[in-house]
Amino acid sequence: MSRDELEAWLRLLNLEFSPAKVRALLQRFGTIEGIWCAKPSEWREVHGIREAEVLALERAAQAPAEIPPPLADGSMQLLLESDPRYPAPLRELPDMPVALFVWGELQERDRFAVSIVGTRHPTSYGTMVAERLARDLSEAGLTIVSGGAIGIDSAAHRATLEAGGRTIAILGSGLGRLYPAGNRHLFQRIAQQGAVVSQYPYDAEPDAWRFPVRNQLIAGWGLGTIVVEAPEESGALITARLAAEYGREVFAVPGTIDNPKAKGCHALIKDGAMLIDSAQDVLDTLGVQTLPRERPATLPMLTEAQERLLNALTLQPQHLDTLARAVQLPVQQVQVELTMLEMMGLARRMPGGAFVRVL
Repeated sequence: MSRDELEAWLRLLNLEFSPAKVRALLQRFGTIEGIWCAKPSEWREVHGIREAEVLALERAAQAPAEIPPPLADGSMQLLLESDPRYPAPLRELPDMPVALFVWGELQERDRFAVSIVGTRHPTSYGTMVAERLARDLSEAGLTIVSGGAIGIDSAAHRATLEAGGRTIAILGSGLGRLYPAGNRHLFQRIAQQGAVVSQYPYDAEPDAWRFPVRNQLIAGWGLGTIVVEAPEESGALITARLAAEYGREVFAVPGTIDNPKAKGCHALIKDGAMLIDSAQDVLDTLGVQTLPRERPATLPMLTEAQERLLNALTLQPQHLDTLARAVQLPVQQVQVELTMLEMMGLARRMPGGAFVRVL
């Protein structure tokens, strides 16, 4: 894309017209340059273009066009739907963006993807399940798509990165206004091992209305959408509903009946979403063929006490004293052995002296 063409596209996209209106303008004038060469009277003739939008086009035509440095130097790019790298799963859906801003690289294999979403405030159980599903599915060759938010989204992205898989974060802000800002380092890692994507102008703020709209991309990109934990009013349920409307599979992870963050998942299951308790459930439903990972039944480097502790650990946090009683070992010894399991990456310490299993 030439600099002049990029300037012309940015001038139009910054107006944030709906995809339908952008396509109507392109259909009428043929090219992006043709749109800007047209007269206001010709813009008015385009179906769906209102007078307020004609005035916006007039102002934009007279304003200087600025190309953000990352787009100018190629570290980020504007991807048009005419580009073969534009996500194939989105092409078949109505009202998808005409262009995407991309930080990183999209690959053809990213059409084999699963979306993982959930609450921003998960329990330790929810976090561990999201990590396990993301890791196992990415190791099976699927790209993991999520929204880059704190909580379940971040857990899914991080686990995928740690497994060496590909992951894509779809943001509810422009790439020049990364949100949440606290995930900036995570986004940098994702851009190196996948892509950070936005349908919004480079400097777009993370306004609340943008997130339900961007959920369309998360729902449409994946072959299926997995909801790990979600309260009854969670935005993750919007993503699940959209996925169902797009003809994608919807999966939900069950939780305990007294956990309010599981109620949304339980509602989805009652409405027909598939209950899953492993990545294999997802792979079987999607018909994805993959070789089973070879994992030893026991870890030979572990002591007998460590093996007993590892077998006692679950995804639910258990206090040190509870674990000591379960394995019938002194608390002091259990504390030492758990520290060793932490160092091996097999256990994780939680607040309040509790522990959960990682592997």
